[in-house]
Amino acid sequence: MGCYRWYLVIGLGLGIAVTGLIFLLTWHNIFDTLVAEEKSLLPGSAFYKEWRRPKIHPSWQFYVYNWSNAQSFLSLPQEASTASFQELGPYTYDEYTEVTDVKFHQGNGTLSYRKRTIFRCNSFYNQPEEITTVNFVALMVSHLAHNMNYSLQRELSFLLHNFHYNVTVTRPIGQLLFTGQREPLMEQMRNLICNEKNIEMPCQDERLAYFRTFNVSRRSSEIYSMDAGIQNRSMYGIVRSWGSVEDRTEHSVFRPCDSFADLTGDLFPSRIDHNKPITIVLPELCRRLTLEFDKKQFQHGIMAYRYAVRVIRPFSAEMMEANGMNSCSGASIPLGKYGILNSNECNGLPLYESESVSYPKDDKKQLYYVMEPTTGTVLESYIGLAYHTVLRSNEHIALFQNMPALRVPLFRFERYYQLEEVKRVKLRQLLHLLDVGHQVALAGCIIGITIVLLTTIYACWRSRRTRKNHSDEYSIIGIQLRSGGRKDQLMN
Repeated sequence: MGCYRWYLVIGLGLGIAVTGLIFLLTWHNIFDTLVAEEKSLLPGSAFYKEWRRPKIHPSWQFYVYNWSNAQSFLSLPQEASTASFQELGPYTYDEYTEVTDVKFHQGNGTLSYRKRTIFRCNSFYNQPEEITTVNFVALMVSHLAHNMNYSLQRELSFLLHNFHYNVTVTRPIGQLLFTGQREPLMEQMRNLICNEKNIEMPCQDERLAYFRTFNVSRRSSEIYSMDAGIQNRSMYGIVRSWGSVEDRTEHSVFRPCDSFADLTGDLFPSRIDHNKPITIVLPELCRRLTLEFDKKQFQHGIMAYRYAVRVIRPFSAEMMEANGMNSCSGASIPLGKYGILNSNECNGLPLYESESVSYPKDDKKQLYYVMEPTTGTVLESYIGLAYHTVLRSNEHIALFQNMPALRVPLFRFERYYQLEEVKRVKLRQLLHLLDVGHQVALAGCIIGITIVLLTTIYACWRSRRTRKNHSDEYSIIGIQLRSGGRKDQLMN
């Protein structure tokens, strides 16, 4: 029966070791399943509710440029270098995002939705600051008139004169950024030229502001479709505009009017490979960003990957040229229905991104994303862009005749996002569970193997000791019996 006892102990040790080994080999998959449950976008889940009404509000800082000598510069022909622009700001706002019209499509595991964004000021001023800048409505008319026939150009020139438009305007910062001002010329433009495909967007609103469509609470974005990662976890967070081609994979063949199929920088799949650059798209800004791995770093006690934004470009390089933009065909899906200036470069308005400014001495000013690679959680991000326009002469528009060529800075912004402490604590606990699982599985393997080895060694030692003891006992008894026999014979 003793042998069976050792066999049972050895079997128990082998069972513990094998269980630990299986758990060690499958723990990654088990943990990924737990993460997938935490990040589930199925209707009714906790993360779904958070996605629809985010509790974290990114902070935006806006800077605008006041044209301090606009009147003297435009009154007499001068050199472009004499124009003086003063940067004002920052004007700080918090971003509140709401997802509406959500529908879950079980067949392909996607969510279709619209997006609404509102900016709320968190810095107050006693009186609105007045900003002098380019009259973008007049500039838009001149820009669009280049592609029109002569008679229509002259009619637009007359409308600018009739409504007493000037090259510059002076407005409060709130109007300039978000609310806009009612523009009677927009009504006339709608009647005259809004059936033209290349100017469909500017004619949809009687007001024009840099971020007008963001803060119109009743207006949502175009329809997007996002992969929830149910069928393929690596596709989690991929967003397509409503009419994008499902099997399109080559970004290089995209055109300015094409839709997109990319990450948008809000959600990322798990298990990020730092050897591969990440491409994200900002549809509201008509920009595609390339994130390249920079370094590993600890962020609030979490090991994270820092990605630098090395490339910022429009959806197509041809839009980099101020006068090289083509109108979208009627069959295409134009981007920028929801963004700055009621539109952006994707729709042909004269608004251009300025060259990115590098800050080699200040690491915080470089554009970056910081992500936890195992769960794909964004811990921190910083995006900053600057925009300008160009004044040019137009011989058919009286207001812009003899206009000196001038690059006019308009505004820039910095968007900063940071994961709140409550979510960081929860993330640390989840990652701690990953470490504990590895440790438990490894400990199981070690304990099981140790039990087997110790039991085998002890069983061998016990067996040898038993055999030795038995051999010594029989030898002594034999000697005593032989000795006793000789004594009896002598006595007899």
